[in-house]
Amino acid sequence: MDTLDLDTRVVRRLAVRRQRLAGPSPVPGPDGLREVLRDLRCLQIDPINVVARSPLLVLWSRLGRFDPADLDALLWEERWLFEYWAHAASMVLTEDLPLHRRLMRRHPGGDSRMAAWVEANGELREHVLCRLRDAGPLPTDGFEDRAAVPWESTGWTAGRNVERMLELLWFQGHIMVAGRRGRTRLWDLADRRLPAWADRTELPDTEVEERSAEHALRALGAGRARDVRRHFVRERYGDAVATLERLVARGRAVRARVSGSDEPWFVHA
Repeated sequence: MDTLDLDTRVVRRLAVRRQRLAGPSPVPGPDGLREVLRDLRCLQIDPINVVARSPLLVLWSRLGRFDPADLDALLWEERWLFEYWAHAASMVLTEDLPLHRRLMRRHPGGDSRMAAWVEANGELREHVLCRLRDAGPLPTDGFEDRAAVPWESTGWTAGRNVERMLELLWFQGHIMVAGRRGRTRLWDLADRRLPAWADRTELPDTEVEERSAEHALRALGAGRARDVRRHFVRERYGDAVATLERLVARGRAVRARVSGSDEPWFVHA
């Protein structure tokens, strides 16, 4: 397909439509939630709760009145969703597990300070995993602080050794959030929480990046490489331009020119 010529009005309309803020109303009930969440691909978790929790406000703005129990059922009973790190702490689709497994495999990546801290605190790590194996799900205060070396930080995480270990194991995919008591997370082993149907395939990096870029592009409506890099799984692309060009070559994306912009834009096919 030739390059599309778009003006900013069309780009805005695409963004609003693809974010499900316009267009046909979703079907009611859990199927409508799935429909919207498949388009958004992740639902950011935010502790701010003035009118209602942020995820509920996001869904209400797309669905209108809905039963929050349906969201809880997708998350905790069906496990169609799970909590993980997308561009921020989010509810993500379990069918996207192969895309998130790359971060799980690589964390803490190039963070040598975190890697050294984990290595020095093997006893704490094993204590957390054994406690969950024997007694999970458990809240953060269900573990002893057996850190040999305390976590040092100038921020709010200083000395919070159990919390840091739990978050590390969460990022690595060893444990998952199994439920909540108010804002308190309950932790359990990932092998016990993931449904049997979850795809545990380890995909090559190029396929992870292509699938992630497709999800981001569909949710954005139209975007540049830098927009795609910052959306869905933020900054997990080796070369977002090359990824988008591969999608164009495969007929999955279309190049676009946007009036007033010198950068190349892309639209999902």
